[in-house]
Amino acid sequence: MSAELHLVQNVAIAVAVALIGGLLAHRLRQSVIVGYLLAGMAIGPFTPGFIGDREDIAALAEVGVIFLMFALGIEFSLKELARVRNVALIGTLVQVGLTIAAGGALGLALGWPAAQGLFFGGVIAISSTMVILKTLLDRGEVASSHGRVLLGMLIVQDLVVVVLIVLLPLLLGGGDVALTQMAALLLKAVAFIGATLFLGARVVPALMARVERLGSPELFLLTAVGLALGAATVSAVLGLSVALGAFMGGLMITETEFDHRIVAEVVPMRNLFATLFFVSVGMLIDPGFIWRNLPAVVGLALFIVVVKALITLVAILPFRLGSKTTVFTSLGLIQIGEFSYVLSRTGREVGAISDGLNSLILTSSLVTIVLTPAAFMVAPRLTRRLAGVPVAGRLFAARPTVLAAEEALAAHAVVAGYGRVGRHVVAGLRETGLPVVVIEEDLHLVQELGRAGVPTILGDASHRSILAAAHPERARLIVVALPDSGATRAVVRDARRANPDVPILARLVREEDEGMLRAVGATTVIGPERAGALLLLAESARVLNVPLTPQALDLNPVTADGAGARREELDGAGAPSPARA
Repeated sequence: MSAELHLVQNVAIAVAVALIGGLLAHRLRQSVIVGYLLAGMAIGPFTPGFIGDREDIAALAEVGVIFLMFALGIEFSLKELARVRNVALIGTLVQVGLTIAAGGALGLALGWPAAQGLFFGGVIAISSTMVILKTLLDRGEVASSHGRVLLGMLIVQDLVVVVLIVLLPLLLGGGDVALTQMAALLLKAVAFIGATLFLGARVVPALMARVERLGSPELFLLTAVGLALGAATVSAVLGLSVALGAFMGGLMITETEFDHRIVAEVVPMRNLFATLFFVSVGMLIDPGFIWRNLPAVVGLALFIVVVKALITLVAILPFRLGSKTTVFTSLGLIQIGEFSYVLSRTGREVGAISDGLNSLILTSSLVTIVLTPAAFMVAPRLTRRLAGVPVAGRLFAARPTVLAAEEALAAHAVVAGYGRVGRHVVAGLRETGLPVVVIEEDLHLVQELGRAGVPTILGDASHRSILAAAHPERARLIVVALPDSGATRAVVRDARRANPDVPILARLVREEDEGMLRAVGATTVIGPERAGALLLLAESARVLNVPLTPQALDLNPVTADGAGARREELDGAGAPSPARA
């Protein structure tokens, strides 16, 4: 069989089994990631039947990591990163350091060599960007407060793993050049990041604008892909991670007006290659090893989950992020992932990690990955329970900063979120003369509102204490314009409990959440697609001089017969039909 046919066969079978595994996981109400991992096990060398070529699949999976981080860089602006810089930098370094110490302590307790314990601690300290990002995307929570914190900490972890890959072998070997090599590596990282930021501010916007003017979608897409792969390649050549390079490549495009178009074009490729990544990981897992060492696998997985959750909690608790963000972040980092495998392989190469421990880490990682979506599902319930515990409630509570006079908090409108949607809502409501109070967690936006004389509450509206500070029980209207589906649900639910009669208008982040938002108390749910369709419909009616009927505003799918009936209805009302207009 030729090499080309061999590659095509492996990719085709990997995609097919991933589809079957994903459908099965979805049917069982599990994350599709679990299905992809099981699909990899099915075509791996440890199970009967077809055995895939993992090298071919893993090579394509690396492209998935690049595209995933590239798209993340586009969507995750520097302003967003700056908002969580303290917890991302300090919190992550504390979390990684304490986790390495915990791994070393376990090694001492089990009689491992010191080198093995240190490497083990480093391996479990790093969480999976792929798993967390996929889970956040599935839940519509990338733009949430905990989504920003998680992604900020993961970016710092990607930088830390590069340092660990270089530093741990040098320290274990007793090399005197460790500090010199570390300084050189950090210098390269700073120079690379600085160069990409400069290109993103000065060069890339002009380049993308010039390519766009050519009117060729293919050349535009190739330019974007070239930036992603080029940045990842340069980063790898410098000894940094390809993930960091791809992320910085995405940041270069953030400041252009083409970011949303590029994301839309890259997302299909990202999803396909990310699927292959999880299949390639699944191919490394030996079901027989799991069965033979089940107590050790489960015990190690539980150790990783519990220790990482508690250590992350300790690391971020001083930042007073609020109970929801703190719990979600602590439970979100419980797994070990793609770069842990890289560090583990380095440990094997220098003799610090045995083959048995490597297999144990690999199989335990599957358990931690499977538990991650479940941890996100448990987090809201745990948040509510912690808020009700006297001591824990005070530790986790978010502290609202009320920048509004008490007399402004009566017969008013409460607007949660002052982003791209919320700012237009606030402006429109103020034009009507209705008093408006805004709840916003971005200090810069709060300062902007303060200069405009708008009463504001600084904090996350999904926290009950923050929402309560806006006195929803006195409000005439509540508008939830948050980009996070989980936070929107929490605000609607708590607002309805506080005021059973107030109209609540909610922004729909995901179409499938509409029924849930109505169930918890939303009076009206408006999605961007529906709002856009209504505006287009209204403008079409204005151009054609056709009055809109209530049936036309329902936006239900119309069949050919329905279209004819709709046209007859318009004609019967004395309005000109589109054909006569």
